[in-house]
Amino acid sequence: MTWPVVSAFVVTFVVGPLLCAGLLRLPSTLAVLAGLALAVVLSMGAALWLEPRAPLPSLLLLWAGWVTAVAMVGHALYRRLEGKAARRWITVIAILATTLPWFGLATARLMA
Repeated sequence: MTWPVVSAFVVTFVVGPLLCAGLLRLPSTLAVLAGLALAVVLSMGAALWLEPRAPLPSLLLLWAGWVTAVAMVGHALYRRLEGKAARRWITVIAILATTLPWFGLATARLMA
């Protein structure tokens, strides 16, 4: 494996889940949800602005926006569902969902 592939793998399967787990540890308040939503919008806007100038930072911002959006949905579900079992399943599913971009990139690479 080449260095870029290894680094992408580590970012996707280690950094992403850890970042999501850290964001999910924040209190599930409306202010946190609004902050996460703002972070997603800013990340996506910056990624679109940077895309023609710097593709790699743009891709990283898209990835960060995805992880933040997954954490935001997790917090929204925390607010709607009660119980330790529900909270545990939401956390597990959110952490697993952070890895989905890897499979999209792998599929695109296979099709190219």
